Amino acid sequence: MKNIKKLSLIFGIMLIVIVTVIYIRQPDDYTQVKKRFFRMDTVTELTVVVKDKKGIEALWQRIDSLLKEWEEHFSVSHPRSEVKSLNERRSQVVEVSPLMAEMISKGLQYGELLDGAFDITILPIKELWGFVNGNDSEVTVAPSEEMVRQKLENVDYRNVEIYGDTVSFKSQETRIDVGGIAKGFVLREIGKTLDSYGINDYLICAGGDILARGKRVDGKLWRIGIADPRNRDSVATIINVQNCSVVTSGDYERFRIINGKRYHHLFDPKTGHSCLKNRSVTVLGKDPVAADILSTGLFCRDASEIVSFINGQPGLQCFVIDSEGKIHTSKNWN
Repeated sequence: MKNIKKLSLIFGIMLIVIVTVIYIRQPDDYTQVKKRFFRMDTVTELTVVVKDKKGIEALWQRIDSLLKEWEEHFSVSHPRSEVKSLNERRSQVVEVSPLMAEMISKGLQYGELLDGAFDITILPIKELWGFVNGNDSEVTVAPSEEMVRQKLENVDYRNVEIYGDTVSFKSQETRIDVGGIAKGFVLREIGKTLDSYGINDYLICAGGDILARGKRVDGKLWRIGIADPRNRDSVATIINVQNCSVVTSGDYERFRIINGKRYHHLFDPKTGHSCLKNRSVTVLGKDPVAADILSTGLFCRDASEIVSFINGQPGLQCFVIDSEGKIHTSKNWN
């Protein structure tokens, strides 16, 4: 009887080992493939772990088509843009596509949550300062306070309402820009596309917007660096990530120096000026859309306020570099 029990135990252990060997991915059986795209004024790099490269070109073509479609559809200036069509509307009540409705609804939701610090009607201010669609104009003189004040009269997310797929504007002068939300949505859509191809391990990097799923080909977590805002050849920190999104907004990607002062594309909707309290704000969470919006919408707050806000939001983390270069992190950072 003892021998039988001993044999049963040995067999059980062997079975566990066999099952483990079957289910642990062997690195030699898989390959890691990278592809870069330039769309939406951003370099988007995809790294995917696949069994073989069969069908990979079809996947790249599908991703490029998706990015091209989004670049045209959500630009403020492209002839086929739904945003451009909305801003040139003749009626103040307009039916929009389901995706545009979701974007606007999400933008208004966060506008309320952040007390107007995230505002999809910020376009007049971005145009005034020359930061639109990545085609930044050479503004060499800061606009006068009177010019800023006039533009601010048309900036207020509360002038936009949405009911299902119908958008209502309270003023003809109200114009929207979904630039602060579109990348989060496109990350989500690319992720869905990769999922549909049966790819479970990937890293999507679209400028400062990152979506990570699974692990690298060697079985380790994805490693990403958060840029040093004042030294682009180095990183402020490196983190290991899996199954999450990491989005960074910073004053170093799109900016100009006028009379020794830095002006960048992240504006305070209440003042019409660039936010000056931080150099970069990184938000980590499951949802790329939420992380994208919050990294922008929190940018104008004091670093301590940002940390306090994130600490009160389940599942979110943050890494903030303030205007003096000091680092602030949430209690659960990485």
